[in-house]
Amino acid sequence: MDGRIAHSDDVRIEASKQFALGYGYFTVAKFLGLPLSTARTWQDAYRQGHLLHFETMRENKVYPQELKVEAVEKFLAGTSKTEILLEFGITTRSVFDKWVAIYRKDGPSALAAKPKGRRLLVEGTETLEAKVYRLEMENALLKKFQALMTEEEAARPSKRKRSSH
Repeated sequence: MDGRIAHSDDVRIEASKQFALGYGYFTVAKFLGLPLSTARTWQDAYRQGHLLHFETMRENKVYPQELKVEAVEKFLAGTSKTEILLEFGITTRSVFDKWVAIYRKDGPSALAAKPKGRRLLVEGTETLEAKVYRLEMENALLKKFQALMTEEEAARPSKRKRSSH
């Protein structure tokens, strides 16, 4: 079983039945002994029609900036989170809450996708001082390595073969 899913399929199925009967996440959480946050997340998934589609819950979904901005602006205009999650197909509240916080702090441009991984050093952008420093450090490191190798070589006993008569 996936390490992120702490509840059996039977518990999810029972939660789905309870939601279908009209019970809210608070009641379902108490009835099944679930944390409130789990029951609320499951209720959102149930409303979107994928609580019992286990394979789709494990995918990381990528949202375009335009969708993020539109969803946040609609929320700030007064639409409920539940309606926005349904309308835009946002899988979790926590993701949407992060978007709202980022939007409030830095504006809509901050919701743009960030490049992944290390930045590449563009040829010629390294200053001369930085290059000199890097090469000096590299040279010092190589000298230390060479000294250690020489010292280690001297400490080893000679490996001359003795002739056997």
